[in-house]
Amino acid sequence: MKSDRIKALNAQFEINYNSWTQEQTDKHCRIKQWNFPIIISAPHAVNHIRNWELLKADLQTWWIALYLSEKFNLSCIYSTSSLVWDPNFDNYENSEYKKLLKEYISNNNIKLLVDLHWCWSERDFAIELWTWWDTHKNLLWNQKLLSIIQDNLSSSLNSYLKHNQQSITLNSIFPASNPNTVSSFTSSQLKIPSIQIEINKSLREEKNLDLLIQALENIIEQLLEYFSTN
Repeated sequence: MKSDRIKALNAQFEINYNSWTQEQTDKHCRIKQWNFPIIISAPHAVNHIRNWELLKADLQTWWIALYLSEKFNLSCIYSTSSLVWDPNFDNYENSEYKKLLKEYISNNNIKLLVDLHWCWSERDFAIELWTWWDTHKNLLWNQKLLSIIQDNLSSSLNSYLKHNQQSITLNSIFPASNPNTVSSFTSSQLKIPSIQIEINKSLREEKNLDLLIQALENIIEQLLEYFSTN
Protein backbone atom coordinates (compact mmCIF):
# COMPACT_ATOMS: atom_id res chain seq x y z
CA MET A 1 0.00 0.00 0.00
CA LYS A 2 1.09 3.57 -0.67
CA SER A 3 0.45 4.42 2.97
CA ASP A 4 3.09 1.85 3.98
CA ARG A 5 5.73 3.91 2.18
CA ILE A 6 4.36 7.05 3.82
CA LYS A 7 4.76 5.42 7.25
CA ALA A 8 8.35 4.48 6.41
CA LEU A 9 9.06 8.05 5.37
CA ASN A 10 7.47 9.22 8.62
CA ALA A 11 9.90 7.10 10.63
CA GLN A 12 12.78 8.40 8.51
CA PHE A 13 11.67 11.98 9.07
CA GLU A 14 11.52 11.55 12.84
CA ILE A 15 15.09 10.19 12.87
CA ASN A 16 16.32 12.99 10.63
CA TYR A 17 14.48 15.67 12.59
CA ASN A 18 15.94 14.52 15.89
CA SER A 19 19.38 14.59 14.31
CA TRP A 20 18.86 18.08 12.88
CA THR A 21 17.66 19.34 16.25
CA GLN A 22 20.65 17.89 18.07
CA GLU A 23 23.04 19.34 15.50
CA GLN A 24 21.70 22.86 16.18
CA THR A 25 22.74 23.90 12.69
CA ASP A 26 21.65 27.05 10.90
CA LYS A 27 20.04 25.00 8.14
CA HIS A 28 16.32 25.61 8.62
CA CYS A 29 15.13 24.06 5.36
CA ARG A 30 16.35 21.50 2.87
CA ILE A 31 15.79 20.69 -0.75
CA LYS A 32 15.80 17.37 -2.61
CA GLN A 33 16.98 17.84 -6.16
CA TRP A 34 15.64 16.06 -9.23
CA ASN A 35 15.34 17.14 -12.84
CA PHE A 36 11.61 17.24 -13.60
CA PRO A 37 9.77 20.58 -13.93
CA ILE A 38 7.61 20.48 -10.77
CA ILE A 39 8.72 21.24 -7.24
CA ILE A 40 6.67 20.14 -4.20
CA SER A 41 6.79 22.42 -1.17
CA ALA A 42 6.10 21.62 2.51
CA PRO A 43 6.87 24.81 4.45
CA HIS A 44 4.93 23.68 7.53
CA ALA A 45 6.58 20.26 7.80
CA VAL A 46 7.62 21.17 11.35
CA ASN A 47 6.29 23.50 14.03
CA HIS A 48 6.79 27.16 13.18
CA ILE A 49 6.41 30.64 14.67
CA ARG A 50 3.95 33.26 13.45
CA ASN A 51 3.48 36.57 15.24
CA TRP A 52 5.46 35.19 18.19
CA GLU A 53 3.11 32.22 18.51
CA LEU A 54 4.27 28.63 18.06
CA LEU A 55 2.02 26.86 15.56
CA LYS A 56 1.76 23.12 15.03
CA ALA A 57 3.19 21.43 11.96
CA ASP A 58 1.09 20.26 9.04
CA LEU A 59 1.92 16.65 9.81
CA GLN A 60 2.48 14.33 6.85
CA THR A 61 3.01 17.11 4.32
CA TRP A 62 6.75 16.34 4.38
CA TRP A 63 6.18 12.63 3.90
CA ILE A 64 3.75 13.18 1.05
CA ALA A 65 6.09 15.68 -0.60
CA LEU A 66 8.98 13.23 -0.41
CA TYR A 67 6.82 10.31 -1.57
CA LEU A 68 5.78 12.24 -4.70
CA SER A 69 9.38 13.36 -5.17
CA GLU A 70 10.61 9.76 -5.10
CA LYS A 71 7.90 8.38 -7.35
CA PHE A 72 8.12 11.02 -10.08
CA ASN A 73 11.70 12.34 -9.66
CA LEU A 74 10.35 15.72 -8.59
CA SER A 75 12.28 18.25 -6.56
CA CYS A 76 10.89 19.09 -3.13
CA ILE A 77 11.63 21.67 -0.46
CA TYR A 78 10.67 21.38 3.20
CA SER A 79 11.27 23.01 6.58
CA THR A 80 13.46 21.28 9.15
CA SER A 81 13.60 23.68 12.10
CA SER A 82 10.97 24.85 14.60
CA LEU A 83 13.24 27.68 15.71
CA VAL A 84 12.46 30.01 12.82
CA TRP A 85 9.56 32.09 11.61
CA ASP A 86 6.80 30.87 9.30
CA PRO A 87 8.05 30.28 5.72
CA ASN A 88 4.48 30.86 4.49
CA PHE A 89 4.19 34.21 6.28
CA ASP A 90 7.63 35.82 6.56
CA ASN A 91 8.98 38.33 4.10
CA TYR A 92 11.88 37.32 1.88
CA GLU A 93 14.55 39.01 4.02
CA ASN A 94 13.62 36.86 7.04
CA SER A 95 12.96 33.61 5.21
CA GLU A 96 15.72 31.09 4.58
CA TYR A 97 13.06 28.97 2.90
CA LYS A 98 12.32 31.57 0.23
CA LYS A 99 16.00 32.32 -0.27
CA LEU A 100 16.77 28.64 -0.88
CA LEU A 101 13.74 28.33 -3.15
CA LYS A 102 14.79 31.35 -5.20
CA GLU A 103 18.34 30.05 -5.60
CA TYR A 104 17.12 26.64 -6.71
CA ILE A 105 14.48 27.86 -9.15
CA SER A 106 16.91 30.36 -10.65
CA ASN A 107 19.24 27.51 -11.61
CA ASN A 108 16.76 24.82 -12.62
CA ASN A 109 13.99 24.33 -15.15
CA ILE A 110 11.02 24.54 -12.77
CA LYS A 111 7.61 25.21 -14.33
CA LEU A 112 5.26 24.76 -11.35
CA LEU A 113 5.35 24.86 -7.56
CA VAL A 114 2.79 22.84 -5.57
CA ASP A 115 2.61 23.96 -1.94
CA LEU A 116 1.05 21.42 0.46
CA HIS A 117 -0.84 22.24 3.67
CA TRP A 118 -3.40 20.74 6.05
CA CYS A 119 -6.53 22.45 7.31
CA TRP A 120 -8.85 21.64 10.20
CA SER A 121 -11.20 18.70 9.76
CA GLU A 122 -14.09 21.02 10.66
CA ARG A 123 -13.78 22.77 7.30
CA ASP A 124 -16.62 22.05 4.88
CA PHE A 125 -14.31 21.28 1.96
CA ALA A 126 -12.18 18.22 1.32
CA ILE A 127 -9.54 20.24 -0.50
CA GLU A 128 -9.27 23.94 -1.17
CA LEU A 129 -7.11 25.37 -3.94
CA TRP A 130 -5.59 28.81 -3.40
CA THR A 131 -4.64 30.75 -6.51
CA TRP A 132 -5.22 34.44 -5.59
CA TRP A 133 -8.94 35.00 -6.01
CA ASP A 134 -10.68 34.52 -9.34
CA THR A 135 -7.81 35.93 -11.34
CA HIS A 136 -5.67 32.84 -10.55
CA LYS A 137 -2.74 35.23 -10.52
CA ASN A 138 -0.52 32.75 -8.66
CA LEU A 139 -0.87 30.34 -11.57
CA LEU A 140 0.13 33.18 -13.87
CA TRP A 141 -3.40 33.03 -15.25
CA ASN A 142 -2.90 29.53 -16.63
CA GLN A 143 -6.41 28.10 -16.63
CA LYS A 144 -5.23 24.78 -18.05
CA LEU A 145 -3.08 24.03 -15.00
CA LEU A 146 -6.02 24.79 -12.73
CA SER A 147 -8.34 22.55 -14.76
CA ILE A 148 -5.92 19.62 -14.60
CA ILE A 149 -5.71 19.88 -10.82
CA GLN A 150 -9.42 20.49 -10.21
CA ASP A 151 -10.67 17.82 -12.60
CA ASN A 152 -8.34 15.13 -11.28
CA LEU A 153 -9.20 15.85 -7.66
CA SER A 154 -12.92 15.79 -8.38
CA SER A 155 -12.79 12.50 -10.27
CA SER A 156 -10.24 10.73 -8.05
CA LEU A 157 -12.05 11.67 -4.83
CA ASN A 158 -15.57 11.36 -6.20
CA SER A 159 -16.73 8.59 -3.84
CA TYR A 160 -15.12 10.27 -0.82
CA LEU A 161 -16.72 13.61 -1.67
CA LYS A 162 -20.18 12.11 -2.00
CA HIS A 163 -19.91 10.03 1.16
CA ASN A 164 -18.66 12.94 3.27
CA GLN A 165 -20.77 15.60 1.53
CA GLN A 166 -17.70 17.68 0.81
CA SER A 167 -16.32 19.34 -2.29
CA ILE A 168 -13.20 20.72 -3.94
CA THR A 169 -13.34 24.49 -3.43
CA LEU A 170 -11.42 27.40 -4.88
CA ASN A 171 -10.29 30.47 -2.91
CA SER A 172 -13.28 30.34 -0.55
CA ILE A 173 -11.40 30.84 2.74
CA PHE A 174 -7.96 32.29 2.05
CA PRO A 175 -6.87 32.91 -1.53
CA ALA A 176 -3.08 32.88 -0.83
CA SER A 177 -3.06 36.55 -1.82
CA ASN A 178 -0.65 37.50 0.95
CA PRO A 179 2.54 38.32 -0.98
CA ASN A 180 4.58 36.40 1.61
CA THR A 181 2.95 33.03 1.09
CA VAL A 182 5.27 30.62 -0.69
CA SER A 183 2.97 30.38 -3.71
CA SER A 184 2.48 34.16 -4.04
CA PHE A 185 6.20 34.81 -3.65
CA THR A 186 7.09 32.16 -6.25
CA SER A 187 4.64 33.47 -8.83
CA SER A 188 5.20 37.20 -8.33
CA GLN A 189 8.95 37.25 -7.70
CA LEU A 190 10.20 34.13 -9.48
CA LYS A 191 7.59 34.15 -12.28
CA ILE A 192 6.72 30.48 -11.81
CA PRO A 193 3.06 29.30 -11.68
CA SER A 194 2.22 28.20 -8.15
CA ILE A 195 -0.69 26.78 -6.20
CA GLN A 196 -1.34 26.25 -2.50
CA ILE A 197 -3.34 23.10 -1.74
CA GLU A 198 -5.16 22.95 1.61
CA ILE A 199 -6.08 19.35 2.47
CA ASN A 200 -8.71 18.53 5.07
CA LYS A 201 -7.19 16.58 7.96
CA SER A 202 -9.83 13.87 7.54
CA LEU A 203 -8.08 12.85 4.31
CA ARG A 204 -4.90 12.01 6.18
CA GLU A 205 -6.68 9.35 8.23
CA GLU A 206 -5.26 5.92 7.45
CA LYS A 207 -8.45 4.72 5.77
CA ASN A 208 -8.30 7.67 3.33
CA LEU A 209 -4.57 8.12 2.86
CA ASP A 210 -4.13 5.81 -0.13
CA LEU A 211 -7.05 7.54 -1.84
CA LEU A 212 -5.47 10.95 -1.30
CA ILE A 213 -2.07 9.79 -2.53
CA GLN A 214 -3.61 8.28 -5.66
CA ALA A 215 -5.41 11.55 -6.38
CA LEU A 216 -2.13 13.49 -6.07
CA GLU A 217 -0.36 10.94 -8.27
CA ASN A 218 -3.03 11.38 -10.96
CA ILE A 219 -2.50 15.14 -10.86
CA ILE A 220 1.27 14.88 -11.17
CA GLU A 221 1.03 12.41 -14.06
CA GLN A 222 -1.22 14.72 -16.07
CA LEU A 223 0.83 17.79 -15.21
CA LEU A 224 4.02 16.10 -16.41
CA GLU A 225 2.25 15.09 -19.60
CA TYR A 226 1.14 18.70 -20.08
CA PHE A 227 4.63 20.07 -19.49
CA SER A 228 6.15 17.58 -21.92
CA THR A 229 4.42 19.40 -24.75
CA ASN A 230 4.13 22.95 -23.37
